[in-house]
Amino acid sequence: LAASTVIVFRNGDAFYPGRKFVINQRQSSTFDSFLNTVTRGITAHFGAVRNIYTPNKGHRVANLEQLVHGEIYVAAGAERLKKMDVFTNGDILVPPARVLIPKHTLASWENVLAMVTERVHLRTGAVHRLCMLNGRPVRGSYELQNNHYYVAVGTERFRSLPYHLAPIKLPSLTHFLLFKTCMTFFLPWSTKGEGQKSTIEIVLV
Repeated sequence: LAASTVIVFRNGDAFYPGRKFVINQRQSSTFDSFLNTVTRGITAHFGAVRNIYTPNKGHRVANLEQLVHGEIYVAAGAERLKKMDVFTNGDILVPPARVLIPKHTLASWENVLAMVTERVHLRTGAVHRLCMLNGRPVRGSYELQNNHYYVAVGTERFRSLPYHLAPIKLPSLTHFLLFKTCMTFFLPWSTKGEGQKSTIEIVLV
């Protein structure tokens, strides 16, 4: 394996400047030894580095041969994220907020509620509890299920509404709905000197 250099960032740390690592047979003869080197180099809050991902599409790197010289990567631990969508209590016009909770945060129910508070903005302030769509309170992190829907509730009582009818965000960067329509225009020019019709697709945002 020829020597190469990559830059590694810490997962979940937007302020970490990244660290450069040189990959060669002497220092990183195996992928596990490279993970150990990165663990010592970035001192992440999640502890030992167990996974390396590409930053754009999140593909997991499986071996040293997949590391490209000069590229940027993200180091992560062995933890898996728990994904859930949280509605705002009493407001079905607001789409649910997607909340990604790391494993270490699940150890503290107060930290889970604090993370939800950052994503869901209640009129009454902080989120004090999570409820299922039928109103039953969630008693702790152990009851949270992956890819399920919940309602964030503050100091007020739970409001029973048809939350399943709330608008759902599209998985896009803009959260806008894109509609495509076709319009037919008469163009007064052509190669034969005669007018011709042309159909143009326009995306309305």
